[in-house]
Amino acid sequence: MPEDKHIYEMSSRWVKEKIVTIEIDRKETFQVATPRDFWPDGPSDVLSPEELFVASAISCYGVSLSGVSKSFHAEFSDFYITGVGTLQKVEHGWEFEQITLSAKIFVPTTSDKKKMAKAAERAHSFCIVANSMKCPVHLNCEIIVGPNLVTKSEGAESQRYSPSHIDNQA
Repeated sequence: MPEDKHIYEMSSRWVKEKIVTIEIDRKETFQVATPRDFWPDGPSDVLSPEELFVASAISCYGVSLSGVSKSFHAEFSDFYITGVGTLQKVEHGWEFEQITLSAKIFVPTTSDKKKMAKAAERAHSFCIVANSMKCPVHLNCEIIVGPNLVTKSEGAESQRYSPSHIDNQA
């Protein structure tokens, strides 16, 4: 295959009303269901396409940040990213108005903080998924010198990110 093209193949099968599978070769099959926002009787324990859409933006930024930070020689001890996707009703249905990613990146030194600020911006601008989305993807990024003091439960509710604001609009 040419190096300037990559193809991702997968399939989907009907399971039952409002639930399908996603099947990708050599990966575990998983189910996807309608969101409870639109179908209150939909399953609450199965991911929706809308959740996967926002998860794609978060995960692409995370793996991009991990890779790009190496090229900037920026060390991090941890990072935590949250994402909020906003749907809006439009003339022909619903669409994502925007996605906002908020990242807390923990670095060991002040020198790493400066390098990481550049790496964080570059990772956002290079994120394949965000660049492919119709809606804008915004990034709020806070880089902290010191150990990660955010617990999983605390981080999930925390929205105190804002020192840097970066936009990535397709």
